[in-house]
Amino acid sequence: MNEERLQELIAEATIDCYDEVEEFWGILATLEDELDFPLAATLIGEAVELIGLDGPASSSQRGIVAQVRRKGQTYSVSLADLQVTDPDSPGAEWLAAYHYWLR
Repeated sequence: MNEERLQELIAEATIDCYDEVEEFWGILATLEDELDFPLAATLIGEAVELIGLDGPASSSQRGIVAQVRRKGQTYSVSLADLQVTDPDSPGAEWLAAYHYWLR
C-alpha cells in the first residue's frame, strides 16, 4: 500500500479533528465502523482472531486496545502489535493506516 493512500485514509478518519487526541478518537471510531470482525491476524507470529476493539480501555496515551481470541481464550492486546493475515482484506488497509498514523 502506498503512502498516498494511507494519508487519504488518515485524512478521512480525522477530517474534523483539531489535535492528536481528537485524531486518536476519530481513528478509533473509524476503525470500529470500518473493520469487519472477526478478522484473521497474527500477534508476535501466532495466529489470532481479532474479535473487536475495546474503546473504554483505549486512550491516546495507551493506544487502541484490541480483543483477540486464541485457542478459545480472549485477550486484550495493543492493536499496534497485530498484523492482518490477508493483506488484501479491507481491514488490512485500515490497520496499515493506523500503524502509519502511529509513526
